[in-house]
Amino acid sequence: MSTKEPLLHEILAVEQEVKANAERARAQLVDTFRTKKTHFTGIRRTFRPFSVDESSGESGGERLEAETRLAKTVHEELGSVLRDVGKAIDLGFQLDEANTRARADIVVDGEVLVADVPATFLLQLERRLKELRAVFKEAPTYDPVRLWSVDASADKKHVLRAEPVTTIRKQRTRKYNVMVEATKEHPAQVDVVEIDEPIGEIRSYEWTGMLSTGKHGALLEQLDRLLAAVKQARSRANTVAVDRSKKMAKKLADFLLAPLD
Repeated sequence: MSTKEPLLHEILAVEQEVKANAERARAQLVDTFRTKKTHFTGIRRTFRPFSVDESSGESGGERLEAETRLAKTVHEELGSVLRDVGKAIDLGFQLDEANTRARADIVVDGEVLVADVPATFLLQLERRLKELRAVFKEAPTYDPVRLWSVDASADKKHVLRAEPVTTIRKQRTRKYNVMVEATKEHPAQVDVVEIDEPIGEIRSYEWTGMLSTGKHGALLEQLDRLLAAVKQARSRANTVAVDRSKKMAKKLADFLLAPLD
């Protein structure tokens, strides 16, 4: 039979089941203590007559009238539940002790980014990175169709300036076209037309602190690479062996039940 110590991830797989068994045993015993107290009592009732008719064959001895046997003792039931709860206690102790030794490096593209990180923190870090990814995903991006360049004169870093957009401002005005020149007998015939006449030039300047679509994609890819490395590190950390000899439940149970001895 193999004596190889189980690995941390193997024990983690059964942790919830052991805890559930302990909770079930605890709840059942609480219910028994509350509603089934008769299980912890035994009764024997007898009757001895003062006089009997010996001629009719009656016996003058003690007669059994009723009997219920004691099914359980509180001491036994407490001992039983402590064994189930004790398995969960010992398992938790072994897991936490193993977690103090469960460590791994965060490695990205063969390079150690952070060394010797505890497995418990790697799990926390994985959650934090997933939360950050949701933030990174919502980072706004600027219009890729326009031409943008770094604005060296800006008072902040990473500020881009777009090529100015030129438009013509127009004003509605009337234009008079003489259709027929005036004569001594008739006035001139003039056609009045309303037109939008250019009156000036507008130049629009725009700055942005948003990201390009390319950098936005690269940012998400970088986070995903780190997240994958953290998951891999956590997997490696959880291959540490669990020392099943680490136990405390029996000592605790003996201490708790000492007043009953």
